Amino acid sequence: MMSDAVYDSVYTSFKRSIIHTSTYSENGLSMRAGLATTDVLAESNLGERGQRLGQQLRDKPAQRLSRYDMVKDICGLGMMSGIEFRAPRKLRLKILFEALAKIHPAMFGQVLVMRLFRYQSIYSQICGNNFMVLKVAPALVISEAQLNRFLDGIEAVVELMPSSTGFWSEAVGMARRVINVI
Repeated sequence: MMSDAVYDSVYTSFKRSIIHTSTYSENGLSMRAGLATTDVLAESNLGERGQRLGQQLRDKPAQRLSRYDMVKDICGLGMMSGIEFRAPRKLRLKILFEALAKIHPAMFGQVLVMRLFRYQSIYSQICGNNFMVLKVAPALVISEAQLNRFLDGIEAVVELMPSSTGFWSEAVGMARRVINVI
């Protein structure tokens, strides 16, 4: 996708229409796009804004989620953050958590992602190398209202974790579906 002005200046003839020959080789258009992106980042102070909002993205959840047993750590750099969870301490929930982990180590993380999406309309992802970490990497142009909406949504889901209904019933339903497939 590009503006008509860019298209007309680059692809003016059939001969020039193949100017982009490979995704992994250099070409003038991608270099211009990279330089233009760098200019926008600098002119809009998006790096500085990302640092400031990223710190809020870690500080606010740390304040709001610290009272919950399963929240282990919140860390990151710039707008890339992670909320790390741990197994519940309550015996009845720990047993359920461990049983689900035996089905698949990512069960907890997937239930977390599903609940955020289904009930809070928040699209998220767990880390591929640690299924207990929710990745948080919003765009540099996120508004503070959107950031607060995310915080409200994650808190609503985390608030369900200490109970045996709500969050865990979703996990049990997922486990039943997995077992029926196997």
